[in-house]
Amino acid sequence: MADYWSLEGALAEETVVLACYNFGASGVGHILAPGLTLADVPAGNKVDTPLWLAVALTRRGMTTISPPEIYQERHRRKLNAGAECCNFKGRSPYFYDVGNKCNEFMQDPSLSAFLSHTYATRYRELVSKGLNPISGEDTLELQSKLSVEELAIFEAGRDSVARVQLWARGARPRSSSISAHPSRKRTLNARGC
Repeated sequence: MADYWSLEGALAEETVVLACYNFGASGVGHILAPGLTLADVPAGNKVDTPLWLAVALTRRGMTTISPPEIYQERHRRKLNAGAECCNFKGRSPYFYDVGNKCNEFMQDPSLSAFLSHTYATRYRELVSKGLNPISGEDTLELQSKLSVEELAIFEAGRDSVARVQLWARGARPRSSSISAHPSRKRTLNARGC
C-alpha cells in the first residue's frame, strides 16, 4: 500500500475497520454510520471507518484502530489449524496489506507472527499448485480462495511454467512489454504523405 498510484493499494485502504473515536466528530455521523440518528459521533463511540480515514485519524491521536474480524483470535485459531482451506477472497481480499497496515498502529507482535505464519503456510500450497499442472476446475476453485496478493504469486508461477514450456519447445516467448527501440522507419499516414 506504499505506492500512491496503485489501484490495489487504494482498494485495500477502502477496507472497513472499527475505530474508537477519542474525541467527538461533528457532522460525520450519517456518513460514517448511516444507522446513527445523530449527525455527530460522540467521544468513545466505535464506528466502522474506512482504513485510509482511520489511519489518518489515528496518526493525529483522534482514534484507535481495532482490526477487522478476520484478524481476531477466533479466526486466528481457524487459520492456524488449516490456513490452506480458508477463503480470503470473500472475507478480506487484501488480507496481508490490511493486516500490516493495522499492525503499524497496534504494534501487536502476535499479529505480525500470525500474518507471517499464514503467508508461509499458504505460500507452500501456491508454489506447489502454481508450478504443477492441475485441472481447470481445481485451478478455478483455488483462485476463488486466494487473496489478491496470493493470486498474483499464483499467476506468476503459472506464467513462468508456460514460458519454460515454450522455451523447451524452441519457441520464442512473447514479450509482455513494448519494445524499447521502436522502428525508425517512416510510415505513410492516411493521405499517403
